[in-house]
Amino acid sequence: MFDFSSFKLIKNSNDFFVGIRKSALEDGYEFCLPNGFDNFPDGDFNEVRDLFFKMYRTFRKFERDNTGTNRFNLNRSDFQQDQDQTTLSAGGVSMQTEDGEVCVLYSKIKMIERVLEAYDDLAINSIQKKARRSEDIDYSQLYKYLERAIYLDHHVIYVEAMDLPRPTVRYESTDIVNLYCYILDEIVQQLDGDVPDNIQAHSQDIRFLAQRFQDGYLTSNQSIFDKDTFGETISILKEALDNIDKNTYYKDADYWGLYEAIEIFLYGEINPDQNDGDYWGIKGFSLVWEDMCSTYFFKEYPDEICYADTDIPFKNPPNSEPKRQCEEPKRVGNYDTSQGGDRYGNQWIYRTISDIRYPNKPGFFGWNELLCIEFDTQPGTLVYSNIRYNKLEKRDRSKAMRRFPRPDLVFKVGADLRIVDYKNVSLDFYYENYKLPLEKAADKYRLDLIKSLTYEFSLQQTHTVSTNVFFIPWYYAAEPQHPWGEPEPNLDIKGIKVFKANFFVIQKIYLEESL
Repeated sequence: MFDFSSFKLIKNSNDFFVGIRKSALEDGYEFCLPNGFDNFPDGDFNEVRDLFFKMYRTFRKFERDNTGTNRFNLNRSDFQQDQDQTTLSAGGVSMQTEDGEVCVLYSKIKMIERVLEAYDDLAINSIQKKARRSEDIDYSQLYKYLERAIYLDHHVIYVEAMDLPRPTVRYESTDIVNLYCYILDEIVQQLDGDVPDNIQAHSQDIRFLAQRFQDGYLTSNQSIFDKDTFGETISILKEALDNIDKNTYYKDADYWGLYEAIEIFLYGEINPDQNDGDYWGIKGFSLVWEDMCSTYFFKEYPDEICYADTDIPFKNPPNSEPKRQCEEPKRVGNYDTSQGGDRYGNQWIYRTISDIRYPNKPGFFGWNELLCIEFDTQPGTLVYSNIRYNKLEKRDRSKAMRRFPRPDLVFKVGADLRIVDYKNVSLDFYYENYKLPLEKAADKYRLDLIKSLTYEFSLQQTHTVSTNVFFIPWYYAAEPQHPWGEPEPNLDIKGIKVFKANFFVIQKIYLEESL
């Protein structure tokens, strides 16, 4: 297992990678942090440890939520074009954003996964018992062996042997079970109980056996993941594993399953050169950030959401579409966009019905319909000095060209209509481009600005938009005035605010929303 204080922290990585990888310039490993973590403390074992396990859980949830949907592709040889080396792992998964941006995720670390998986081979009573022939006779089971009995004179029967359960592992090997449970229990605590169901169901038994090992080998304050005792504890565990192996004479498949899991945990490293999945992280964190933010708003403001370009899984989706819930239950999307033939983006979005009536038929516009930009190619007459002579309304508008822009979120609080677009970029990115002429600014800055102003323009035809924000991740060393963040006071980009969202608050809500 690695020393969390030894990682070189990379903040605002230029290649949008978040995770752990081998340093390209020096020996050792670097932990690339999400955007907005400029103030994250360097070299703090506990802070880095906590962030690692939260990100580990985040990536696992993101993969679980999207596996089996049209967002994910298992890595294939024809998908290895201009990806970075993280795609080389055969177990990785890939997807593309609406704009064609590639996202590559590898969420597993062999050191941890092997410990979690090995529990399938563990007999919970700590000694695997197998039936084998025994010369002992259990007279209460005699009726089961009459067909094997030898019948003697005077109605006497003789049974030579019975198949009775009996320990086939020597006493010394019980220690490997306790050692394994100690490591597993430490991991379960760091993952806050977010582990497979079979481990959750036996958590008390695991804790009991873990305590046995700690009582015999460690002091009460020692831990694998404590900054002060990490090194000493790992050394003791390695020595204990060596002694257990030397003194265990009967070693079956169950023994080796636990031994290999422990050995990988204690001696393993992240090794990107072997392309075996021990390279952990994601390139294209924007999709994860979008799901985190969508989950947060659906959890905190479900009744205020008018429109959301998302199809996240959710325990109790608001305004669910009945047919959809029968086919794919527990997803928020309630409107099918596939009729437009979009190649990228969510097939399903979330929308509610607005308060604007249709002009020529009964009913009301959906919010997705109000998000419309129309271009009519037919000629018309506009008399600026006297609108009575206008001839624009007489045109056949059914022939107009229309596009339906898709902001990440539109929600209404009271009379305030707010537009939110989630952006996985650094605050410096906005400052660097803010003072430049628009034609000299970065393409992403210019296009994002045009899109957000288009969202606002389309909704302003029927409503007043009070707020339009770019929602970026941000690490707060101290709690901000509002729990979910605050706007950057010195930035106003054509009326658009940059909102620094409290990353850990958003992440906490995201991890709590598990089906």
